[in-house]
Amino acid sequence: MLKSPLLSPSLFALVMSLSVSAGEAQPTGATQTELPTRAPGLWRITTVSPEIGMQTNDVCITAGDSIIGPRASGCARPSVSRAGDQVIVTVECVAAGRREVESFLFTGDFKSWYRAQSKMSSGAIRSGFTIDAKLLRKSCEP
Repeated sequence: MLKSPLLSPSLFALVMSLSVSAGEAQPTGATQTELPTRAPGLWRITTVSPEIGMQTNDVCITAGDSIIGPRASGCARPSVSRAGDQVIVTVECVAAGRREVESFLFTGDFKSWYRAQSKMSSGAIRSGFTIDAKLLRKSCEP
């Protein structure tokens, strides 16, 4: 796995996990308290960050995959709210005695495309990334 001098190991793992995430099932769509969910199928996910540059992966997403990736045991339940057509998600964690906060701004229909913009802070460390994703097909089968 790549290592980043700017991100703590847990924040770096979260950035990497967003390209291939597995988590708990969520109902389709988003309300004031639910995470947005992507349509199942093969997605092309492009992640851009200062730490890892640009990476594109074709990823099979199932109905049970969380859009924010797996959560560590030291993380609180995500705070989710809507602002028009945008979904704002904030996750607070404690790792190695340090408070880490990540905020996501999601846009898209989550059926054919979405964009995620993230800002992370851990102590004095600040970082972020952008994900652009589009559905390639509704089946992961070749």
